[in-house]
Amino acid sequence: MASSSATVPSALETPEIPLVDRGSGYKEGTALYLIRHGESLSNVYANIRAFDPNLTALGWAQALRVAEWMAAHAPLDVVVTSPLRRAFSTALAVAHAQGLSPVEVSGLEEFSHPYWEEMPVHHPTRPWWGRTDWEPSFEQAPSFVAFRDRVHQALGEILDRYRGQRIGVVSHGGTMGVITAAMVGSSHLSVWNHNTGISLFVWPEWQRWLTHYINRTEHLIGLDPEAYPRVAGATRGENGFWLLPDSLFAEEPALDPRLSYLANRLQRSNRILFLFPPDPYTPVRVSLRARRAIIVSTDLLALEAGEVRRALINANHIRFEYLFLPLPYPDGYFHYVVLGEDGRVPPEEIERVLAEDGQIIRVAP
Repeated sequence: MASSSATVPSALETPEIPLVDRGSGYKEGTALYLIRHGESLSNVYANIRAFDPNLTALGWAQALRVAEWMAAHAPLDVVVTSPLRRAFSTALAVAHAQGLSPVEVSGLEEFSHPYWEEMPVHHPTRPWWGRTDWEPSFEQAPSFVAFRDRVHQALGEILDRYRGQRIGVVSHGGTMGVITAAMVGSSHLSVWNHNTGISLFVWPEWQRWLTHYINRTEHLIGLDPEAYPRVAGATRGENGFWLLPDSLFAEEPALDPRLSYLANRLQRSNRILFLFPPDPYTPVRVSLRARRAIIVSTDLLALEAGEVRRALINANHIRFEYLFLPLPYPDGYFHYVVLGEDGRVPPEEIERVLAEDGQIIRVAP
């Protein structure tokens, strides 16, 4: 009988990744930090049906905490983010703390259709019950496979574009789950990611991904959720979610005449900056005809109230960006600046970001 020998597969080609000494005792290439967004409106309120909800006040506080921790312990070369508001707002805080600007990457968005019913009982939460060799296929689990492949493609592009760098990826629980499963080589892994939880994977000199930690959250120690109460009048249901009061669905009082004039004059292409607006609702009501507005404020509760209002009136076309000082925008960037409180931004800085034919509107609180 003729003898046979097993064919030994050739080693897979790995990309050329620069290796540096970052103090770990070995040389490192790419460092991949996964960060979940802060608490969002849809995590909290049961009667809000926002296509793309933003952060709550607590979510912003969490974002600022993770930003501060990463600036001190995890310096980044680039921050990439899902385009969805809750991730982008978290990424703004993380990037701003390190002097960076977030880069939006399509494909990192959360899944839009529940796929749990496509999975057998042991997948993904109970792999030790029943068969564990099941692999999801398009025929058996089309929603999950489509979601997983979309995320994997985005991840591959990120790792290729920023190879050898320290990458922060801000996204969602489901997105982080399929990325984590891919990094550890499992199709059955189920991962719970806390709001602003951090995971780290490193490509070391021996050229296979090394898991440093998953769902790290010590930056949230001492953060008191009770310091960020829910929107006034909200009540808690039996399922733990909150219900917004009917009063929020009513119309607000008339706008200041100057702001009413501005709201009717705006064009879709206009960029508008609100510096410490006088109330949570003014930016929403003024910006209805614009596509982009930036709000600078340190009142996290007011930010949440404004985002709740935007969601309730389905103003999904407005993209607010909440930032803190200094203003990371180029000269002549804004067509309008609505100034709600003087003295907190130097006049020369306001003039710098105002377009040549732009307008400053001062509104007293």
